[in-house]
Amino acid sequence: MDMKNISLTLLVILMGLSSCQQTRDTKESSTNNKFNSIEEQVAYQRAFEAVVWATPATAIYRLREGFLDVPGVDDNVVVAYSKPALSIHKAITANTATPYITAYTDLRNGPVVLEVPAVSKKASLYGQVVDAWQSTIAGVGPSGADKGKGGKYLLIPPNYNGPIPASGYIPVQSTTYRLALVFRSIRGKNATDEDAYAYTQSMKMYYLGDKTTETKFVDGIPHKLNTLPRYDYRALEDIHAIFSVEPVLERDKVMMGMLASIGIEKGKPFNPTPRMKEIFDMAAKDAYAYMHNLVDQHHTDGLYWEDRNWSFVMRSDNADGFEFVSEDQIQLDKRAAAWSFFTLYPKKLGERPATVYLAPTADDAGNALEAGNLYKITIPKDIPAKQFWSVTVYDDVTWAFIDNEMERSGLGLFNTPDMQMNEDGSVDVYFGPEAPKGIESNWVPTEGKKPYVWLRLYGPDEAFWDKSFVMPDVQLVK
Repeated sequence: MDMKNISLTLLVILMGLSSCQQTRDTKESSTNNKFNSIEEQVAYQRAFEAVVWATPATAIYRLREGFLDVPGVDDNVVVAYSKPALSIHKAITANTATPYITAYTDLRNGPVVLEVPAVSKKASLYGQVVDAWQSTIAGVGPSGADKGKGGKYLLIPPNYNGPIPASGYIPVQSTTYRLALVFRSIRGKNATDEDAYAYTQSMKMYYLGDKTTETKFVDGIPHKLNTLPRYDYRALEDIHAIFSVEPVLERDKVMMGMLASIGIEKGKPFNPTPRMKEIFDMAAKDAYAYMHNLVDQHHTDGLYWEDRNWSFVMRSDNADGFEFVSEDQIQLDKRAAAWSFFTLYPKKLGERPATVYLAPTADDAGNALEAGNLYKITIPKDIPAKQFWSVTVYDDVTWAFIDNEMERSGLGLFNTPDMQMNEDGSVDVYFGPEAPKGIESNWVPTEGKKPYVWLRLYGPDEAFWDKSFVMPDVQLVK
């Protein structure tokens, strides 16, 4: 979809749902049947913009709330997955190749110590600690501040005036109170998921001065999980919940004034009338549709090879990060496009990131992927991934795993011992509503959903970066 189509989509939304023309002669408002007054139309518009503006914050808030609903999970409790996530675990574009580790904390209770282990032969950690805006404040592991040697990260609250140890810690200053950490436990050569899971148990998390409290661990595998953003009137409830706690940044004061006009203010309850809930519901759903179009354009603009339909998913701002704040503006649409389908970007992308994500925008005939079709991706023998590769299939509507009886949402290098390989050493990954006959081991079910697909390369090497390697396009089987 090009920018002309995006502009047309927004125009339809504004004309069809929220048109209001002021007559110069009478100075009276004229609304269509969606709104009863100019005040309702303004409430719609401000709620629409608020949902777009708050995308990174509401996504990480929903992640937090989803995990806090898991039995036994609270602040400073580490959720360590004993194996890769299953289709019952709903999160935005999660991976199926490596086990996750996640935890949440609230710095209103004081600084928090996070102890991470050094890299071992069995496993290493990769991931980051993010604030309430999903901005990375610390990376861990070989690419983090500890450089893979392990260490004690000290997470410091905003405006904290208490004592801080002079040495022995890696200080990390936060501008928000509620933080999230999401790591992956990358298993070493010849190691197992069990090894990677055991490695996570050496982590510790506790409030400064409370080292004697034993860190609690919960295995997330047995528990259903729903961490997806809510694109109805409850999106405004989430925004209220976030900014009832978090400090307001200078860049966001104009929006906070707009939020106050629709009943969202710090220290005050948010109790919209039934009619306002209807309006907020429309606004949130339209904002979601608008952002989905932005994501489509994001991918179309990011093709990696000139003659292939693979988009380079991670596209940073002009400062090589993902804040999208320039000298004279906050690029709200670019930020929403980047964050609505992705969680936990690195602080800086870098010239050659350690992990690459590619998404097909079309099949080899140039046609968009559709529900009900069976497709095939051929992974060449020489795919340039030093650590591993994986293919993950999501629901295009939610960007989350698709429920299926097999609990299978992706396949990758670690699955190849159980897959049928081609004679030349390549392997075909199929995805669609029905398995290809006799090749079920290579198939990811889509259950009739429109698929959204990622190819992950962990440790892409020179052949990828100089583009001497070219990935074959997705093929329509039937």
